[in-house]
Amino acid sequence: MKNVKRALAMMMVFALVFTGAVACGSKDKAGDEKVSDQGGEESSSKEYNIAVLIPGSVAYFTATRAGADAAAEELGVNLNYSDANWDAAAQLAQIEDAISKDVDMIAVCAADAEGILPGIAAANEAGIPILTFTNAVGSDESGVVDGIVSYVGQSETETGKLCAGIAKELLPEGGKVVMIEGQPGTYPQIYRSKGFEEGIAGSNLEIVYTQSANWDKEEAMSITEDLIQKGTDIDLFFCQDDGMAAGVGQVLEEAGLKDQIKVIGLGGSIQGLQALKDGLMDANTYMSAEEEGYKAIETCVRYLNGEDVEKLTLLKQVEVNADNVDEFEGEW
Repeated sequence: MKNVKRALAMMMVFALVFTGAVACGSKDKAGDEKVSDQGGEESSSKEYNIAVLIPGSVAYFTATRAGADAAAEELGVNLNYSDANWDAAAQLAQIEDAISKDVDMIAVCAADAEGILPGIAAANEAGIPILTFTNAVGSDESGVVDGIVSYVGQSETETGKLCAGIAKELLPEGGKVVMIEGQPGTYPQIYRSKGFEEGIAGSNLEIVYTQSANWDKEEAMSITEDLIQKGTDIDLFFCQDDGMAAGVGQVLEEAGLKDQIKVIGLGGSIQGLQALKDGLMDANTYMSAEEEGYKAIETCVRYLNGEDVEKLTLLKQVEVNADNVDEFEGEW
């Protein structure tokens, strides 16, 4: 019966992937990277096989993966990675592949908060437990949805509110804000925006422009250059990651406007912390991506070992500014 269920689940995901691929047009197929980071041949001592699905190749996931690999090495499990290249249909196909390989568990960082839900349902139908990390799924602000073992990551809404609080500190009299967002449809993009908007409600801060730069520094720089050329009245940029914020600060510095316009980043990357030290940013946040990756795999192993696990494992961003930046070391 279990094999029948898995076959049905694979058929369901295949149909969804085919539909999604047609809707997306003639995109190149996203390359799947299925490797074991534990060094060549799989050891017979590695009791569990866990499929780890990441949404796309950005620097943050290098650190997340380092944490996951450290947990796998310590706990004796095998990880098989796939990268969806920010293609929701490709990620559904990767879930199908994991089901077909009868992995013990799937850990997924979603490329699309809603688009991943049919894949979760298919894994449930196949009897394969699934955990989400970093990018939560669904529409619940907590990150918890039916069908997942646990969500490991931050409260994106609270992170957005943290950045709103920083903005109010930087501009106590208020001002005009540009919000540079991440990849559209991802949980961080949706709820970092929501939290920031809620956090500035009732203040004299006003969001005058919002645009996605897809977590890309060059795109954020291009957006900033365009706004400067148009003469847009701006007092502060809030960027949903600090790579984009570093790019914004660089453009403002080159235009001779950095002393007039504040920049807030998010994440605590190596380049983001350095940009803060260099005066290209006015504030940042920090959370350990390696710890997030470690806890995701640790939670998978605990569940597979029959232990009780929390539905929600929260990590928190903290404020970083010129006074405490030397206390932090970037991971990505």
